[in-house]
Amino acid sequence: MSDIGLRVNRNHPLVQNSALSPEGRWAMALGLVALMIGLGAAAGGAYVGFGTTARLIALPGGLPAVEPETVAIFMFACGAVTTLLGAISIYKAHEI
Repeated sequence: MSDIGLRVNRNHPLVQNSALSPEGRWAMALGLVALMIGLGAAAGGAYVGFGTTARLIALPGGLPAVEPETVAIFMFACGAVTTLLGAISIYKAHEI
């Protein structure tokens, strides 16, 4: 049988400093936000790539219209990078 419930956390050497600092909490919160935005951008890129294949997508600022596949690749790549940065921020939050 396991004695997990019988041990007090104060006596365990690895759990003494388990609380995050305020900077660590901010890093964790911003990492979670970046993770959600990145996953949303990647999902949006997949939707644009698979959903709208019939017509060109107009870009703002007087730029010429581009194919949906180009926009989908760009959105998916930006979402993947943002997701990766969010995951790194969450991982590094415990070191602050």
